[in-house]
Order: sequence, then structure tokens, then C-alpha cells
Amino acid sequence: MRMQIPVLSEAGYPDTLFSDKLAYLKIVRQGISGSLVKRALDTMPNQRMVFCRALGTTSNNLSRFYGRKPLSSQHSEEVLDVLCVYSMAYSLYEDLATAVELLNTPLPALNNEKATDLLDTFLGRKMVKDVLNKMQWGEFT
Repeated sequence: MRMQIPVLSEAGYPDTLFSDKLAYLKIVRQGISGSLVKRALDTMPNQRMVFCRALGTTSNNLSRFYGRKPLSSQHSEEVLDVLCVYSMAYSLYEDLATAVELLNTPLPALNNEKATDLLDTFLGRKMVKDVLNKMQWGEFT
């Protein structure tokens, strides 16, 4: 089972959040609290633009999401999917700073793009997850 980043555990989300698809869908449909976005940014302040792009907003308007209860299912899914990527990177190193550094480094497997530059779309997140999965299983030489 993959570890999730501490911000999710601290917010009360189960360790099985990303492996239990039905529970994940239920959370997305109910909508997450905007406070999770704030908590994530408090934990990873240098990742502000990643969340801005994922939520389709500007840095100045991001704080408007913090007090929303719940976020729309679309916004909830975007935030959780981005946090899933961070959790996958975290599970490689069990250190959030190292995981964030990895995601902010150009990777040859992503055509020398930074993973964080791809997290604003579903396809981009899937590409990053595929690379992280390969790293988890040692498929890169």
C-alpha cells in the first residue's frame, strides 16, 4: 500500500484514499473542504501555482477556495488527483521535501518537463503517475 502525504492523514482522510476507488468517488462527489487546499499550501508553500493551474484560478483568487465547503466535484477531483501525485512521490522517499524536489525537477522520462508543469490536466497527471509507478518498481535504468 502506498503512503499518502501527511496533509491528507492530518485532514482525516484514510490511508486507503487512493486505493479504494469507491470511497474516493464518494469523497469526490461529496466534495472536499477548501480548507484542504489551504492545508496543502501551508505544508507545501512553493507549490501554489500547481494548485492555481489545477483549479483554473489565479494566485490572488486561490484563497477564495479555502472557505468553501464543499468544493465542487470537479475541483475536488482536481485537488485530490494532484495530491495523489504528491503522495506517490512521497511514497518513494518517505520525505515530502524530497518528493517535492523530484516533482520540480525536469525528468527525461517526461521529455525533460517538470512533473509540476503537467499537473494541470488529467493526461498530464496520468503521465506523471506512470513515471512514478515505474520508479516505484525500478523500471528505469
